[in-house]
Amino acid sequence: MKKKSKNDAKQNTIEPVSGQEIRNQRESMGISLDEIKEKTKIGKFTLKLIEDDMYSSLPAPVYLKSFIKQIAQMIGMDPEKTADGYLKKMNESRKRK
Repeated sequence: MKKKSKNDAKQNTIEPVSGQEIRNQRESMGISLDEIKEKTKIGKFTLKLIEDDMYSSLPAPVYLKSFIKQIAQMIGMDPEKTADGYLKKMNESRKRK
């Protein structure tokens, strides 16, 4: 039987986060994609890909995690939980395909 690592335990406690949830929070805060683009220097096209959960077109996870953290910070979400949750949802989606 495979021993569970601390990382496995952490993955099980992370709530998945969708791009739609990020979009809803951004819109509820009255923040436009252009405002996020200006502050973070993340391209508007990439911001739309994130919100639309277009996983196959997104940058490498190391960059994506940084982008999600920056976005979450701007829209009042927990940066670490949001980034980990988004990556979890992305990985779950990829496993289903």
